[in-house]
Amino acid sequence: MSAWFRKSGADSDGTRVPLDAESAAQKLRDFIAAKSKLVQASEIANNTKLFSAGLLDSLAYVELVLFVEKEFRVKLADIIDVNMDSLDSIEQILRPIIEKCGHP
Repeated sequence: MSAWFRKSGADSDGTRVPLDAESAAQKLRDFIAAKSKLVQASEIANNTKLFSAGLLDSLAYVELVLFVEKEFRVKLADIIDVNMDSLDSIEQILRPIIEKCGHP
């Protein structure tokens, strides 16, 4: 029986999969733009405020956490204090994943 959730940064054979920061940021931009009616992906910088600027709401917050955990194969609660303040920009989302999970 396989787990629904693989360990952070590991492929199915256990080898580490490098995280391409720009590709990861673009995936987040696309997700954010799909959830927000106020902004397009091309308008979102890595430091654009997502929740405090009103681009995303509390429902989108839950969806964002689930998306990040599935897409990057991490359990956010294991690496940061998960709340809207700690996930308020692409930079804030990706930094702990890159630092704590050993991605280059």
